[in-house]
Amino acid sequence: MKNTNALILILTFVIFAFACERPEVIQERPGKIIATDVEPDVLEELDIVFPERVNFVNQHPYLFADSVNHNIVLTEDSEVYLTFVSEGAGLKNSLGYYTYNPSSKVVTVSELNLNILFPNISDNILDQGDRLQLGEGQFPAGTMIGFFLIVDGWRAGEVNFENETFYTDTYLNLEEVQQHVLFKFENFDAVVLAFEDKFVNAEGTDKDYNDVVFTLSDNNSQQPITRFNMEAIPTLIKP
Repeated sequence: MKNTNALILILTFVIFAFACERPEVIQERPGKIIATDVEPDVLEELDIVFPERVNFVNQHPYLFADSVNHNIVLTEDSEVYLTFVSEGAGLKNSLGYYTYNPSSKVVTVSELNLNILFPNISDNILDQGDRLQLGEGQFPAGTMIGFFLIVDGWRAGEVNFENETFYTDTYLNLEEVQQHVLFKFENFDAVVLAFEDKFVNAEGTDKDYNDVVFTLSDNNSQQPITRFNMEAIPTLIKP
């Protein structure tokens, strides 16, 4: 009887340990999506801003200046929402976010807690206007929010974190090149986040930065953005 009890105890321990070590299951289409409509004015502007295979860097070089802030900074405690607009990629890219206090210099990727939002940014998986909240509640004032794109990250039902990854903190990128753009429009309230999913300096890269396009907001009710540091976000100027 003692041997039987000991065996049961060992098996219970092994099963419990295995369950604790299993990675969290990530759904290809997130379960907490909020269905919204992207405002027609925003869509019209984005169609003009991101023409296919037109070099975005040449069109808007000021968005790539070293002095430009490339992340979201909160001026007040706030929720944060990311809304899918479009994708122009042939890859199953994955996108997520990370946070830190800007007074604490981030040195390496290993210091970041990477949170996946959209495991597969494909227009046959996502609908235009699909929105997700970052985290569960409000982030504290002063929080810096960065984003990352895992190139072709969704494979065989999971996110491959070993794939090439581009960060909005440019110095974390392999070539330390800006692979994304973050900007606001001049005439109406919208913050845009978009990525180029191929190395910008690679031969043949079109640099159109429209491989994935999202908008960001501090609320889920189409109200003006008031809790982002909007002064730190560059304004897109039409050529």
